[in-house]
Amino acid sequence: MDKATIRREMLKRRKELSPQERENLSLAIREKVKVRPEFREASQVAFYHPFSGEVDILPLAWEALKVGKKVLFPRVEGEELVFCPVKNSRELRAGYMGISEPSTPPLPQEEIELFLVPGVAFDSEGYRLGMGGGFYDRVLSKKGRWQMALGVAYDFQLLKALPRDWWDKQVDLIVTERRMLTPTTIWHLKRRIR
Repeated sequence: MDKATIRREMLKRRKELSPQERENLSLAIREKVKVRPEFREASQVAFYHPFSGEVDILPLAWEALKVGKKVLFPRVEGEELVFCPVKNSRELRAGYMGISEPSTPPLPQEEIELFLVPGVAFDSEGYRLGMGGGFYDRVLSKKGRWQMALGVAYDFQLLKALPRDWWDKQVDLIVTERRMLTPTTIWHLKRRIR
């Protein structure tokens, strides 16, 4: 299947989730993310505002604020995403494609320790298929080795393999309601580096 077909099928499946199913699955995923050492130890975490049936991680963002983490949300500036710290939901306004974005000044990307990354689909090597704008691929291409990218998805969004182009980038870890997956290629590469 090509990217457009996979995207169409996955978006259809997300849309078919009832609000209660979406909330139950999102809660299970948030609980798994919350206990990950990458999340617990990070002091600056980039979240996203859910769009088009994505996993709802907003309650986790507000919990993170309460325990003293710096919480950031993306804002579209031209063809790039910048990440801006927020102190509460009132600092978010409708922006690109109607998605809530912060109005605060951005933080340099290299200061962010953990990125929670949405996707339409992910594969066993950590590659993701997004909405087609390439925003997160550009973010991931600038990610330092000390930074983590954690893909957040419903389990049905995990596929064995995705078609990929040269610009497609990997996440370091994928969390669904059923499992946590360390992509195979990344694991082997990190093992060789040690």
